[in-house]
Amino acid sequence: MWCSKQGVEPSFLIRDADTKFSACFDIVWASEGARVIQIPHRAPDANAFAESFIGTIKRECLDFFVCFSRSQLDYILRTWVRHYNTERPHRGRGIGNNVLQLDFRPVRDGPIRRNRKLGGVVTSYTREVA
Repeated sequence: MWCSKQGVEPSFLIRDADTKFSACFDIVWASEGARVIQIPHRAPDANAFAESFIGTIKRECLDFFVCFSRSQLDYILRTWVRHYNTERPHRGRGIGNNVLQLDFRPVRDGPIRRNRKLGGVVTSYTREVA
């Protein structure tokens, strides 16, 4: 989806074909600047990926916070999704590891540095070059 504001990431709402989602439902979300995407009919794999991702966000991130504002929730989710997509290695057949760059060479010397975000909920480790 496009966005007219500079530096603002596009918003998407991915939903299934349940009858409880009427045309008015889509209009409300579109008025808030979200692009509504309906998953294909009779495509259980499409919904399974969404359900798995939502479950992962709940277990690994949102279960540790009580949010008092939308901006706080937005910050928490953006930080966690950035970690999930760029720092955290993904496991699975044929997925590959999108964390490692093509020219990656492991550093064997130097102190290990712990990067903590969101109060330690998101933690990653890097080795500083000696």
